[in-house]
Amino acid sequence: MGTRLRWVAPILVLGIAAALRFWALDRPGTLVFDELYYVRDAISQLSHGFPTIWPDSEPDMSGGRATAFTGDPTNAVHPPLGKWLIGLGVLAFGPESGWGWRCAAAFAGVATVGIVMRLGWLLSRSMRVACLAGLLLAIDGVHVVLSRVGLLDGFLAMFVALGALFVWQDQLAVAQRFTASATDQRRPLPIVWARPWLIAAGIAFGAAAAVKWSGLYPLAAFLVFVTLRDLLLRLRSRAPRPVSRAVGQAGVAAILTLPVALLTYLASWIGWILVPGGWGRNPGEHWFPALVRYHRDMLEWHSTLSAPHPYQAHPLTWPLALRPTAMYEHSWTEGCPWTACVSAVSPLPNPLVTWGGVIALGVLLWFAVRSMRVGRASRLLTTARHVVPPRLGPTPAPALAIPLGTVSVFVLIGYLSGWLPWVATVSRSAVFQFYAVVLTPFAALALALVIGVVCRIGALRRAASELGFRALTPEELRGRRIAAAIFVAVAVALALFFVPAWSGQPIADWFWRAHLWLPGWD
Repeated sequence: MGTRLRWVAPILVLGIAAALRFWALDRPGTLVFDELYYVRDAISQLSHGFPTIWPDSEPDMSGGRATAFTGDPTNAVHPPLGKWLIGLGVLAFGPESGWGWRCAAAFAGVATVGIVMRLGWLLSRSMRVACLAGLLLAIDGVHVVLSRVGLLDGFLAMFVALGALFVWQDQLAVAQRFTASATDQRRPLPIVWARPWLIAAGIAFGAAAAVKWSGLYPLAAFLVFVTLRDLLLRLRSRAPRPVSRAVGQAGVAAILTLPVALLTYLASWIGWILVPGGWGRNPGEHWFPALVRYHRDMLEWHSTLSAPHPYQAHPLTWPLALRPTAMYEHSWTEGCPWTACVSAVSPLPNPLVTWGGVIALGVLLWFAVRSMRVGRASRLLTTARHVVPPRLGPTPAPALAIPLGTVSVFVLIGYLSGWLPWVATVSRSAVFQFYAVVLTPFAALALALVIGVVCRIGALRRAASELGFRALTPEELRGRRIAAAIFVAVAVALALFFVPAWSGQPIADWFWRAHLWLPGWD
């Protein structure tokens, strides 16, 4: 990819992401679904430092209703950070407009696309693969809708993706450091304290937990990944005392990440801490025991919530988006240019992106297993910068900074850490499909990486060879790349088809029903 295109392509992808998220962001002009709680909590939190009670449950926010909150505290059952972020948009555009309620979520959605592109480049060393990952996320229906409503889950997805990016940056630095230290096998590899990217990951995951507690799952999963990878690197280096040094390094990783994650989480409660009168505060009582008691009550609420909901979706159905959460639907006939009109906001999936991402995750699992079978995952690979005289042959394809098997495991951990804990622990009926938005960055990365390997793009050509895949003839390579281009083009066309159902655009009733492909999509 030419130098100019390396700048233009990511900007173009970000432009597509912004257009899908910011276009007609104030539609519909009332609160939708759980905006009724989070937006109003954000508005009252801006005024008091903590959420307070509103007099009714009407979604209309016109006129004086936008500031009709009382001074009495309410029992908010999620941490404050997501509502502080929604409040930034309210400060910019006011509480009466959908732009105020939703612009922070839209910005977070575009930022997540940028984070995924950066992570895609670091994983693949290919700008084409990076931009493809960003484009696939940009046109993912679940991610688009959760970037267009004032809920918490879009912020959660952003912070989890950011934490994953920082973890991978740390792993690149560790790989480089261990490669340099492994020259003398008589000395044990050092325990490293200077890991700024790991500290940054702790901050990002702490922020994720400060949006929703489920942000703790990826923090734990990626810490396990970092620990096990450190152990494997030390074992393969044949340096002395690998296990004891790995245990010490695991302790250092915990010391570097967990305190900053905790402090980041605690900082999100600063309004509740500094301003007396929040929920659970007793006059004259220190804030710390009150905060502990508040968290105990929150945990009890989440563990006992059992009210049925028409759009509840078991986590096993999330990867295929079998029961999307209809956030808003309004039908009318008077003044409609068709027989009947519908305006709807529903996170219907882009089928090629969502279902293709699930298939790609299965392929990454196969890559990971194959890498162990062929014995290639044991070698650290540094980015190759070969200078070969023209007479000696063509320049070899660059190598990945870390083997494809490890890359595959990393993406799988990102996806599974946001999904499997729900599958394993869900004990309440009120769980929803849109929680899966935290999975979408990793599904997009998986699909882009698999396309990159299939089409032998950049460093992934050499990675495919190292996994034992045969070389392709020019005709085979051309055919695969044409098929991939058709796949992406159809995915973009499907996004354009689904945009009206994602954005509340007034459409004919028959056209709305043309989007309901599966029984659970109504």
